[in-house]
Amino acid sequence: MLIIRYLSFIPLLTSISGFAQQLIDPQLRLPVEKAIESSYELKNKQLEVEKNNYQYDEVKGKRQPNLSAIVLGGYLNSNGIIDIPTKSIDILSTELFSGNQKFNTSAGLFTVGVNATQIIFSGLQIPNALNAIQEKSTALDYLKEAEKETITKDILQTYDQLMLLVKVEELISNSAKRLDKEHLKVQKAIQNGLAIPYDREKIKLAMLELEARQVELNGNRQLLYKKLETLTHLSEQDLQQIQYEIAPIDILASSYTLENKKELKALEHSVKAYEFLYQKEKGSHLPQVFAFANTNYTSIFGSRFKLKDVDVLGDVNLKMNQFSMFPNILIGIGAKWELLDGGQHKNKLAQAKTDILINENKLRDSQEKLNLLLSKNKIDYETSTEKLKVNNQQNTIATNNLEIASRRFQEGLIDVTERLAAENDYYKANLGYYAQILDQRSKTYELLQTSGELFNQISN
Repeated sequence: MLIIRYLSFIPLLTSISGFAQQLIDPQLRLPVEKAIESSYELKNKQLEVEKNNYQYDEVKGKRQPNLSAIVLGGYLNSNGIIDIPTKSIDILSTELFSGNQKFNTSAGLFTVGVNATQIIFSGLQIPNALNAIQEKSTALDYLKEAEKETITKDILQTYDQLMLLVKVEELISNSAKRLDKEHLKVQKAIQNGLAIPYDREKIKLAMLELEARQVELNGNRQLLYKKLETLTHLSEQDLQQIQYEIAPIDILASSYTLENKKELKALEHSVKAYEFLYQKEKGSHLPQVFAFANTNYTSIFGSRFKLKDVDVLGDVNLKMNQFSMFPNILIGIGAKWELLDGGQHKNKLAQAKTDILINENKLRDSQEKLNLLLSKNKIDYETSTEKLKVNNQQNTIATNNLEIASRRFQEGLIDVTERLAAENDYYKANLGYYAQILDQRSKTYELLQTSGELFNQISN
């Protein structure tokens, strides 16, 4: 029961770059790196970065010439009116095409060609869009680095639990050895009439409680190694090779700020990205200039043309078997300028400006909360370090009391209940001492993570 209670103190083992003191055991670098390689969350974040890079290439490609081919085949049928300059035939004293003439025409049409366009001026939309995507990519990179810190914390927390179990197992083993000696002495005393079976049963009950604690410890250890196997994809045998001593971490002489906090840097670049998007929307109201070129082959076949009620001639039917043109070449420069768009440009600008304000508020809010958290972490670290001194004194007193109780029990000055109480006090004091070490380390890790230093220390 005490084991479960104190296993809630799960710290992280960390180090500080630039300091001579090595705070993270070098052995822990391998499982951290393997966990980072295996993290699906981190892989997805990397895919988000790659996806953003594809968007960058897509927008950048709009600056390049756009080349397309077109093939069309169709049938045309149309009625219309045509006004051809009047032609006089003096011999016949007749005027042809006098006034408007109605006509009907039909024809088959086939055309094939190549069309090329290239943007010359986009109203600065393309460069601003590219800058926005670059800022977003940088923000995603910082979020990816922040995820590495989370992974590092999880691995180190789990290993610290394992090292706590090593200490707990030592306590159980040493207590079992001492109680076994006491059990043998009581057995002899019972045979000599100097003790009663009740004393023997009390010791036996205490030994059974230690066995139960050992069984629980073995289950917890097995579960922790399964977790590490899942996170790192390393074998349990490799994971068991890593052993280190849990000890307090002294960083009182160090100072920490939010300068390297990855989440804040991501928000800063996110704000910049929205500012570029705002500039992009502003540019959408400027004229867009583009160059174009077209070449094609066009053929009209099976054409029929009827002029209705021509003077003297009546209806005139004309036929054409084929009329082809190649190459048809068209080159020029065009411009497009949205003059009225139903207020869409104004609304998009307002939305972009609102996005900037929202992200600026998020940034300021995060800065204030993280500054408060950083102050809390510093106070928690100092408090935990001071409490460790008290636990150390309690541990020393409990150890001395156990030695005194053992001697007095051997001399028959105290009964078995007092002897077992001293043993239990010793166990709890030692377990409390190690738990406080872990708490002190945990506060250290929280301080390092808040300042954005956690992953850097093990990677360096």
